[in-house]
Amino acid sequence: MEYLSLIPATALGYLASRTLTHPTSRIRKKMPNIKTKRVQVFPVLRIKVFGRVIHLHHWIYFSIILLVSFFVSLGVMDYIVTKGVLLGTIIHGLTLPKKHRKIIYKNHSLEKVISFDKEAV
Repeated sequence: MEYLSLIPATALGYLASRTLTHPTSRIRKKMPNIKTKRVQVFPVLRIKVFGRVIHLHHWIYFSIILLVSFFVSLGVMDYIVTKGVLLGTIIHGLTLPKKHRKIIYKNHSLEKVISFDKEAV
């Protein structure tokens, strides 16, 4: 019976991820950029190394957190609702077009990293 809460939690995670992570989202535009010269930690995780940008997408680190939650008891991570929200964010990230799931970019211009084609939107 507890697993019935997985479906709405997954939908909530998907919708929240879609709203918060899209570069043109009003909410995302209001989020502060926390970064140093080579590392940006908020709202996205990017590391500039040797003229390249390594972008760790939300679905990558949420996948790791979800995987760890199956093996380690971490308090709130034991709840099926939390796992559903994580699953929803992972599904959102994997439903993006393949070119938007790149992890390493050659050009470290942030405009090119977060730009979307008008056809893809």
